[in-house]
Amino acid sequence: MWAYQLTFFTPVHFGLEGIGQERVEQMVRSDTLWAALVQKLLLLYDDEPEGLCREPGFTVSSGFPVIGGCRYFPVPIGSFDRIMDVVAHMDTGQLPFDLKDLKKIRFLSEPLFRKVSAGSELILADITEESVFPPPARLQAVEKETQIFLKVAQRPRVAVDQICGGVREGAFFYCTDQFFDNNSGLFFLASFDNQEIRKRFEVALRLLGDSGLGADRSIGRGCFSFTAAPFEFQSPDTTAAYVLLSLYHPTRQEIERGVLVGEQSAYSLARRSGHAGSHGAHQFRRADCWMLAEGSLLPFAPEGQIPLVLERSAYIPHNVYRCGKAFCLPMAEGGNP
Repeated sequence: MWAYQLTFFTPVHFGLEGIGQERVEQMVRSDTLWAALVQKLLLLYDDEPEGLCREPGFTVSSGFPVIGGCRYFPVPIGSFDRIMDVVAHMDTGQLPFDLKDLKKIRFLSEPLFRKVSAGSELILADITEESVFPPPARLQAVEKETQIFLKVAQRPRVAVDQICGGVREGAFFYCTDQFFDNNSGLFFLASFDNQEIRKRFEVALRLLGDSGLGADRSIGRGCFSFTAAPFEFQSPDTTAAYVLLSLYHPTRQEIERGVLVGEQSAYSLARRSGHAGSHGAHQFRRADCWMLAEGSLLPFAPEGQIPLVLERSAYIPHNVYRCGKAFCLPMAEGGNP
């Protein structure tokens, strides 16, 4: 297993579905990252799209925050249940932070994530400004500026008519740019079938860094450099559940086996939609796809699948797929989940 840290040297735009381009998210989903890498592999090695999409030889997690050099992982569902129960029964004057702020926490620092994965129970003292993101408002130091992960700025844009070169009537809109702070960025984990695939993967990742990740790549957004290092994670003696670090689309066999209804199952859903990203099919909208989101807990280590979301036709040169392969880590018994 390898960890790849991305350092962005241009603004980025990781958009969310909506009417305009104002809404953005603070991470890159695994299916987006996978699709971008597959496109670069096809460009570099001229592989057959169908075979590469069905058997890419690698699995990636979603891209999570790196803040001040510290990696942050998604909160496993249920990790704060007991802390919430404690806070809910405290007097108002004794509350260390608001309960609603605790519900807004999306990421745990790597040391705290490893503690939860090892089966340790979280306590109030574990919730600090550095250990969670975003931190509860009351924990943010007054005398110093809080560590900023990224800043956003909105810029006005217009749509230009490609025939006459003029501005389209009513085509004024805003687009949100995201700027990463110093010593901050994103990281993701990846596993490979063999070393040759890893070498090709890193070549494609380098090309992706030069061409950009996310939206507005044609105007220089999303360029990055990366560093790679082995990622060590100790498997517990007794595994109680597996926490998802990627989007996951279960197979029929996994559903029949009880991946969604097991005693340890706890999950949230994410709807994935939009247009195809390949050059020959980018004008076509792909089928919507519901997946289990990062931080979900599953009773066993699933494999997942890569569903077909846009079928080949006279106007579409190849099938379009969306990656729902699971990337998960084991969690020991005894933790909050």
